Amino acid sequence: MTGRPLAITGALYVDMGQQARGGDRWIRPPRARYECLLCRTTEGPVTGTADVAQFVGTIRSTHHTECTANYQGARAA
Repeated sequence: MTGRPLAITGALYVDMGQQARGGDRWIRPPRARYECLLCRTTEGPVTGTADVAQFVGTIRSTHHTECTANYQGARAA
């Protein structure tokens, strides 16, 4: 491996939920949250199929623009 090693900067948790038999209602709706390991903030949780899908698709880029930590590993002043 060349270059610098990769670092884990955040954790995305997704619970796919549980539908009742027949799929007509949710016993436990889908939900998601994101935890930034650099600035120690949590985004979410969000619930619902459409909201979770949008959140998962955009959270890494949207949080990166708002993160208060320096992505080289040091906290921003």
